[in-house]
Amino acid sequence: MWNNWRTNWKTLKTKLTLITVLIGLFCTLTGFSNANIQDTSHVLNHATKALITAKNNRYWQTGEQPQIVVRTLNRIDSLTPKNLAKSKRTVFIIVGTKGKKRNVQIFSSKDLHAAFTADTRGNIIRSQSDQLRSNSKTEFNKGLRFVFRACATTIDQQYQYSFDKYDLTNDERSQIAHPHRLALPIALALVIVVAGLYYFFRHNLQPKNRIQK
Repeated sequence: MWNNWRTNWKTLKTKLTLITVLIGLFCTLTGFSNANIQDTSHVLNHATKALITAKNNRYWQTGEQPQIVVRTLNRIDSLTPKNLAKSKRTVFIIVGTKGKKRNVQIFSSKDLHAAFTADTRGNIIRSQSDQLRSNSKTEFNKGLRFVFRACATTIDQQYQYSFDKYDLTNDERSQIAHPHRLALPIALALVIVVAGLYYFFRHNLQPKNRIQK
């Protein structure tokens, strides 16, 4: 009888363990329960959630265990995470939504401030400004995934992790490294306009001054 009880207990224990593993696997694969994803505004699509889950799962296998949290809120201001000051090795990508307006901001814990400077965060957001302003959910998520991958690439550089398929390519990184390239044509146009005005006033005002003399 004792042997039968022990056998039944082992069988039940094995079944319970298997069920627990299956539930955990289901939650991981579907994003049903994920502390790194809080989609209050329901703007994240499946591809974006899968990327967030996959990259953070890789981070859990490292010694430092950094994480990138993506949250969507039903407001476009006051987006600073309440737990930011107490967080460690964490980057927050916060999406504020109100009607058709969206505001995407990046925050980092203190130990990552050196990697995520104001310029770095601003350059990442500006590089995807068109997509992040789009009313198309597909286009918006495309831009948001780029922002996530840019943050992941910055973390991987900070901790000297090997780049993987979720990181930005060299060409994509150049979009962030040189955010002011688009301003060059505007600057050249301004120089041409100023030079033209200078030439016009110089050659049209001088004769009038001489006649008055």
